[in-house]
Amino acid sequence: MSLHVQSVGTQGPDIVFLHGWGLSSRIWESLAGRLKSRFRCHLVDLPGHGESAVGPAGLNNWVDAVMEQIDRPAVFVGWSLGGLVAMGAARRHPERVQGLVLVATLARFIREPGNDYGMKQSAIEATRRGLSEDFSTTLSEFLMQQVLGEPGAARAVRSLRNDLMDQPPAQAALERGLDILFEADFRDALAAIDAPALVIAGARDRMAHPDGMAAMADAMPNARFWRVQRAAHAPFISHEKPFAERLSAFVDACIDGEKAE
Repeated sequence: MSLHVQSVGTQGPDIVFLHGWGLSSRIWESLAGRLKSRFRCHLVDLPGHGESAVGPAGLNNWVDAVMEQIDRPAVFVGWSLGGLVAMGAARRHPERVQGLVLVATLARFIREPGNDYGMKQSAIEATRRGLSEDFSTTLSEFLMQQVLGEPGAARAVRSLRNDLMDQPPAQAALERGLDILFEADFRDALAAIDAPALVIAGARDRMAHPDGMAAMADAMPNARFWRVQRAAHAPFISHEKPFAERLSAFVDACIDGEKAE
């Protein structure tokens, strides 16, 4: 399956950006604009999102579709649903993942016995019902939940909504994305993901609780954790400049570490 990839920048290390549920690679364009002088940024439309065709269902198929488009080792940045794809890449293709940046992502997104973090199963089911009953309202409400509590919430919502309205995802892709959020569970795999990792949580995130992300970072052998104060589910939008600075330093460290070896 061929995915649409927009590449920005012509020199430096490679960074692959994977967006969240319901959106597209365009959500990364402003951040990539800050990074393009030093890095090659590859902005991927996940299956059925943006300009990519729907393709087969299932997280492993989505992971393999992404890896088919990336022909060199890279640092992978995944936001929310995209973080699950990034973790899948680190698990299935470790030799091609130089570093892993997990933004507002949990190893297990569903709250259940043994997992105190994430979303309630009923919330995912309500979102699924809403897609068939009122597609646009369901997506808009989901976007609002991602930025509640941020100081720049209005700007963030405009950015998310513009992306959504300009390139609405296929409904089949949204349903498959919900399936991935519902089914994926990386808790037992974290100890085996030994790529350098940066786990970034918004202190006000209501969807991926920062304490859950801190615990995830603790379970990974080579991870560091950054709790972004006053940020919610989209810290790369609300805190773009410090996010870009922290990401740049992490990528540099990943590449320097490989050279030292």
